[in-house]
Order: sequence, then structure tokens, then C-alpha cells
Amino acid sequence: MDPKSESGAWRVVYGVAVLLVLAWFLFSIRPVLSPVVLFLVLLLLLRPYAGTRLYVQVVSAAALLVFLWLLETTGSLLAPFILGLVLAYILNPAVQALERRRVPRWGGILLLALPALALVALAVIFGIPALARQLEQLIQSTPALVQRVLGWLERTRAGLLRLDLPLVQEEVIEQQLRALEPERVVAYLQARQEQIARWLWRAVLGVGKGVGFVLTLIGYLVLTPVLMFYLLRDWHGITGWLQSLMPERKREEWLGFVREYDTLLARYFRGQVLEAIVVGVLTWLGLFLLGFPYSGLVGAVAGVFNLVPYLGLLVSLVPAVIISLLSGNVLTSLLKVAIVFFIVQLLDGTVTGPRIVGGSVGLHPVWIMLALALGASFFGFVGLLLAVPAALLIKLLLRAGIQRYRSSAVYSGPLEVEDV
Repeated sequence: MDPKSESGAWRVVYGVAVLLVLAWFLFSIRPVLSPVVLFLVLLLLLRPYAGTRLYVQVVSAAALLVFLWLLETTGSLLAPFILGLVLAYILNPAVQALERRRVPRWGGILLLALPALALVALAVIFGIPALARQLEQLIQSTPALVQRVLGWLERTRAGLLRLDLPLVQEEVIEQQLRALEPERVVAYLQARQEQIARWLWRAVLGVGKGVGFVLTLIGYLVLTPVLMFYLLRDWHGITGWLQSLMPERKREEWLGFVREYDTLLARYFRGQVLEAIVVGVLTWLGLFLLGFPYSGLVGAVAGVFNLVPYLGLLVSLVPAVIISLLSGNVLTSLLKVAIVFFIVQLLDGTVTGPRIVGGSVGLHPVWIMLALALGASFFGFVGLLLAVPAALLIKLLLRAGIQRYRSSAVYSGPLEVEDV
């Protein structure tokens, strides 16, 4: 046997043996492992290949997986930081516009931040208590709704019993109806008001329980504005540092990609915030003018959840329909809701949406809804914030990959046929 081939065979055997021993070792210590530890081990193993294309590709893919793991495990704590980054990104063009008018950058940040903080303070002092009172009144009106439902169930029960179906047992139906007595439902809700409030906080802001709940609230109230201020102040330095990390021979190509992504991302973020404000105000104003009760609550829900595409309409319809069922004239209230929501959605789809957002971001609505569903399922509130930006990035990367493939010899070159 050739000594070189024999040496190569021994190297393969040695490499396989090392991998098996390493796999056994990692399996034996799996209770203390985490993706971060595995990432550090991977960096150590690939150190001899540092600087090669394989090293960059493998480490980049592993870093992305570790980042996704961190989002999934600590998403509620990272949410204030990501929200601060999003707010800084949205406000940066306005700060730059003030800079062009010879306003110092820190002064422009304060000019924009102070009114925003004042609005938040007014919302906390006046808006949230008012919404809480409306929500409490809504809960107290629950017996009327339960009574209506019981009447409908009683009529349905009578109809089912007349049919004499074998699976319909009168004793079981009576037991379920007794469980829905208005007094028992109200007592159940009143005993769990704190739990319901915590669930609402968690659903809207992604906050957790116990210490996580407190830390996340502090993060939203303190860390988010502080982080936003420092990011805005050092924006040029941060973007310049990121550009310096790009390889020189690919820098212009990468910068072109980033500029296109920035254009689409800016259209989405800034447009979505303005559109949410417009939808919330129009919904509140329309319901208020028609004399619909709790119009402020419905308008606030419509505005907040409209930050996420297609979610505002669905979520805000729930309290609107419940309030209509609790009102004295159900059909009139439902008609008011239908009129206001139809007009608001019509204006949003034909006037405010196209003018504010500036056109589509280039994603099919089905893909946007899929991205939102996956983001919320895996990463909660943070996933909702990052779903559409991530989908936009994937779209641009796929388009660039397809363009490179179509310009390659694999796609357009002649096939090489070997002589037989």
C-alpha cells in the first residue's frame, strides 16, 4: 500500500475516533450544556480554520442559532432593549433632520424624547386609570351578558330535548347551565382580577412572573428610554463601526443591500406606528360620536394592536362585540361597531395606509401572517416585533441568492458531457 494513502486512512480513523469521544463526552455532560457553551466549544475546535470561508459560514450559522435561542429563553427580558432599538431607529431620521437645521444631536433627541415621555406620563396618569375604570365597569356588566347567554342556552336546550337525541342528556345540560349562573361567573371573575390583569400584561408586553414581571416593567419604564437615548446619541458611531466590520472588497455590495433593507424596514416601522395612531384615534372618534360606550377602551385596543399588521382589527373586535352584547340594544350597538370598523378599515386600506406606509413592503399578506404567527409562537412579544423585519431580511437574502445563482455557470453555462 502507498505510504501516503495509508497515512490518509489513519488520519480518517483518528478523526472519527476523536469525534466519537467528543460526542460521548458532550452526551455525558448534557445536563450542564447550553447553546452558548456549545458555541464556545465550536469556536475552539474551528480555531485552526480561522479566516477561511468555511469558518465564517459555520460560525455565522451557529451565532444565528444561539441568538434565536437567547430570544426564545430570555425574550421577555430582552423586549425592553429591542423596543428601545426600534424606537431609536424610528426617531433617528427626525434627529438627523434637526441636525441639518443646526440643532445639536443631544438637543434634537431631547426635543423629540420629552414630548414622547410627557405623552406616556399623561397616559399613565389619566389614560390607564380611565381604561381600568371602563374595564371594571365592563366586568361588572357581565351578569347581563351571562343572563342573555343563559336564555339562549335554555331555548337551545329545549330544542335539543324535543329532538330526543341519544347523546343529549338532560341532567348533564342542567348541570352545565347551573355552572353558568351569573352570580358564580361574577364571583369567579372578581376573585381572579389580579390574575386577569397579569395575563393581559403578559399578552400585550410579554412580561413574565415574579421577579421577571417586575424586571420587565422596570425595563419598559426605565431601560427602554435610556437605551433609546444612548443609541440615538451614538448612532453615527455605531453604524460606522458596523461598516468597518464589512470586508473591503464586498463593502459596497453589502452597503447597497443594507440601504435597500433600511428603506423597506423604515417604511414598515415608521409607517406602522403612524398608522396605528390614526386607526386608534379614528376608531375612538367614530364610536364616541355614535354614542358607543367604552369607546376609549376599544380605540386604545385598536391602536395598540394595529402596530402588528392584521392583528388590530381582530383583537379590537372582541371587546367591541362583548360591549354590544351587554348594551340595551344589541342590534343597534353591533350596527354602530360594523359601521365604524368598516369606515376605518376602508380609510386605512385606501387612504391612510398607502399614504403613510408608502406602499407595500413587498411581502404577500399570507407570508406576513405566517411570519407573525411563527414569531409570536416561538418568541412572544419580541417575535411580533421582529417577525416582519426578519421576513423582509429573508426575502432580500433569497432574492440575492437567486440572482447569484442565475448569473452563475451552473444556471447559464453549457452542460459538460463526458466522453464514454
